[in-house]
Amino acid sequence: MSAEDTIHDIPPELRCTAPLRLAPPMAEAELSARLLELAAPNTHLDEAVCFLGGGACDHYVPAVVDAVAATVGPRLIAPDSPQSMLQLVYELQTLYAGLTGLAVAAAPFADGPTALVEAVQLAVAATGRPEVVVSRSVHPGYRAILHTLLAGPATTLREVDHQGGVVSLDRLERQVTDATACVVVEHPSFFGCLEDVAALAAAVHRHGARLVVKVDPLALGLLASPGETGADVAVCDAQPLGIRPTWGAGALGLLACRPELADALPCWRVVRSETGFASVGEARGRLRADVVARPVAYLAAVGAEGLARAAALCATRAHAALQRIGSVEGFSRRFRAPFFKEFVVESAHDPDDVAEQLLDGNILGPLSLEKLCPEMEHCLLFAVTERRTKTDIDMLHHALDLLDAGDMREL
Repeated sequence: MSAEDTIHDIPPELRCTAPLRLAPPMAEAELSARLLELAAPNTHLDEAVCFLGGGACDHYVPAVVDAVAATVGPRLIAPDSPQSMLQLVYELQTLYAGLTGLAVAAAPFADGPTALVEAVQLAVAATGRPEVVVSRSVHPGYRAILHTLLAGPATTLREVDHQGGVVSLDRLERQVTDATACVVVEHPSFFGCLEDVAALAAAVHRHGARLVVKVDPLALGLLASPGETGADVAVCDAQPLGIRPTWGAGALGLLACRPELADALPCWRVVRSETGFASVGEARGRLRADVVARPVAYLAAVGAEGLARAAALCATRAHAALQRIGSVEGFSRRFRAPFFKEFVVESAHDPDDVAEQLLDGNILGPLSLEKLCPEMEHCLLFAVTERRTKTDIDMLHHALDLLDAGDMREL
């Protein structure tokens, strides 16, 4: 094949005919210095104080997690991988099944949204029903992906409005029918509020449907597990479990379900036998071993007690931060439902101005909700993790106090 053959589908008028004007080559030392120079203006989490959430948060990653991930390396895992790699997947399945209180876990997915799509397909296949009800308290990005990947004549998706940041049980009851395969909720919700999963499960099960819950895996160190509260399927993005926030890579989706749903799983998993580990089902992609190893190493390192402590620190510091923010004129709490580590604040200031001026003071966040949820005008989503200290919260309070003056230089 010639070079011309590779570009024959590109119209001639769109092709570059002149030589590219590239800079002359550099020595390695010069190139490294130039790349560092270009990266210097960027703000990263080792130097900024992060209150940004909405999908990925700044959680602590123990050094042992990095060490284990480096040892495993970025090799790819598939159903035909060596026994050591299949065991790694099996260990993660076992840990997540125990964390969620659900007996069967699938092999990980590329990210949380992919896991949620698989969970909905699992419920549709298990019930033979075509309708899916999704709460609008679920992350808008997840809902958009569900609509994109499940749109078609075989499946109908309907959304139910939230009330006060959580699912409205009355509204949900009016949406669920005998044709509903599953209801999808998020716990804590996208707005940080805690759902009454047990009440939702009872309402859903009265119609013979399944309850799919997207969870924060770190919150399960403090909250009752999905299995205990009646959920049928639990999915999550494993980012809080030893995976640093990244832009577009490094995520990992997990899924667990009740044993009676195992036969309907549309994805693969690893099972253990007397002779070793074997894969069951068909894989739809490959996984990076170092990413799979991170939540395994994290959960093994912190244990149940460490996970509970990290979750308690998130909750304690988030409530302390809300109290401090609420004491600033022009900022007030939006929802009254109990919350975990994220919460919504209404601001008298323009949300983009708040975020921009905080960034000038080396504070990252909060997330403006207007573009994601049009009804949430002038609302900000704050996330407070176990990494945030009293000093960080005091600095945030001081920064917000200076907004009226429009001067962040005192920081």
